[in-house]
Amino acid sequence: MIKKSMQICCPNGLEPRPIAELVQVASKYESKIYLEVETRRVNAKSIMGMMSLQPRNGDTLTVTADGSDEEAAMTDIEETLRSKLNLLN
Repeated sequence: MIKKSMQICCPNGLEPRPIAELVQVASKYESKIYLEVETRRVNAKSIMGMMSLQPRNGDTLTVTADGSDEEAAMTDIEETLRSKLNLLN
């Protein structure tokens, strides 16, 4: 299991387009992938769960990946958050 925390940098919060892209990225992997903000924890492969997460600017987002392809999943999710969606500091 890999667990990594990142600080969200998105003044308007996490909007539907980046949420959908994150769900697509997470769904490519067999590993169980969860995102946590404060006390809320959701399955990263669930669009409804991700919509309910509602991280705000400055929140700490913790990503957990557990499974046979966890390292690749974590790398891809972090890359998507950082480069493609520009949501990390």
